[in-house]
Amino acid sequence: MCEIECFGNYHRGCEHYVKMYESGNKTDCGSPSCALSKAHKHRPGQRTCACAKIPRELRRVLSLIQQRCDECTRAAWATLERESSRVW
Repeated sequence: MCEIECFGNYHRGCEHYVKMYESGNKTDCGSPSCALSKAHKHRPGQRTCACAKIPRELRRVLSLIQQRCDECTRAAWATLERESSRVW
């Protein structure tokens, strides 16, 4: 599977990686069963392509953040509001 280099932040509170941007650097895997590779091939007579079309992310960490990500923080507040029936 081909790789795309991306940069983002890692949140230790929830152990999530939040992608910020892609660098544009791509690595070709050279596999004939990968639709993104230059070596992509099919058997004769095959009409539909069932090959992998999504590249794997080569994740680079820009910042190591101790708190939870925004999505997990929102979910935690929503759960707290639902359980206590109180609006914050």
